[in-house]
Amino acid sequence: MKQYLVYDLGGTFIKFALMNEDYEILEQDKVPSPTDTMEHLLNVMKEIADRFEGRFEAAAVSMPGRIDTSKGMAYTGGAYHFIKDAPMADLLSEKLGCRVVIGNDGKCAAKAEVAKGALKDTANGAVIVLGSGTGGGIVLNHDVWMGTSGGAGELSALICDLKAIAKNGYSFYDFGSIYAGYGSATGLVVLYAAKKGIPMEEAFGTINGVTFFEAYDAGEKEAIETLEEYGLNAAVGINSVQCVLDLQRYAIGGGISARKEVTDSIRKGIDKLFSGGFPLPFSKPEIVTCEFRNDANLIGALGFLLSAE
Repeated sequence: MKQYLVYDLGGTFIKFALMNEDYEILEQDKVPSPTDTMEHLLNVMKEIADRFEGRFEAAAVSMPGRIDTSKGMAYTGGAYHFIKDAPMADLLSEKLGCRVVIGNDGKCAAKAEVAKGALKDTANGAVIVLGSGTGGGIVLNHDVWMGTSGGAGELSALICDLKAIAKNGYSFYDFGSIYAGYGSATGLVVLYAAKKGIPMEEAFGTINGVTFFEAYDAGEKEAIETLEEYGLNAAVGINSVQCVLDLQRYAIGGGISARKEVTDSIRKGIDKLFSGGFPLPFSKPEIVTCEFRNDANLIGALGFLLSAE
C-alpha cells in the first residue's frame, strides 16, 4: 500500500504524519513553526522529510493563506507573512525530491469532513477551524468550493468593524476589526487576558488553550464568562456567513474544539441570536464538532493529493 508524507502548517506548530492511501495515520509528530523566512520553513520541512526517507511516494501540505491547489501557488500564507505569490508546490517538490500538492487549511478540513466526517451527509455547509486565525472551508452541493481565485472561506479576514477597515485598511494584527480576533483560539486568549487584566505581551507567553481550560475546569469565574462570550462572538461571525450562504451545518474544528464546551458555547450563541425577536431572513444552522478535529487538515490534504493523481 502506498504511503505519503502529509504536513499541516499551523501558526504555532507544523504537524506532520506518515499516512497510507486509506487515510490511516501510521506515525505523526509536530515541531515549532518557523514563521520568519521561507528558507527556514523549507529547511524544517526537509528535515521532517528526512525522518521518513524512502518511505513515501509524494507529499501533501495543508497551509494557511490564499492557495490555488491546481497551480500549486500560495498567494498569501497567513501567519507565514513572507509567503507572497510563491510557487510553493514547486519549491517544496524541489526541496523534498517528490511530487507535492498544497491546499488551504480550511479547505483541507472541509475536504476531510465532507468526504467521511461531520459534513458527509450535508449538501451545503462549512468547516470553521479555530486556530491561530480562523480557517474556513465552504461546501456547496457536496463539494469544497474553492472560489474564483482560491480564496473562498478565508474567515480570518471577515470584517467585524466596518469603520476601522474603511479608515485603516486590513491588518492581521488589528484583531479588533476582523473575525480572527474573535473566532479563533487566539481570540479566546485575548478575551480571557482582558478579563483577567493581563497585558497582551504577557498573555501570549503564559496563556494557551491548556492553561485556559485548567482555569475553566477549576470553576474560575473569568474563564467561564470568557467561554460564554467567546461562543457568542463566534456565533455572530457565523451569522454573517449565514446571511450570504444560508448553509445547513457548520462543523467546528481546531485544537480547542477537542473540548465539547467550545462547540456548545457557539451553539448557545446561535440559539441566542435566533431567539432575539428579530426575524432573521435565513435558516438557523446546525452547529457540530468536526469528526477529525486535529487530524482534519492532514486527512483533507491527503484527499487533495489523491484526487489529483
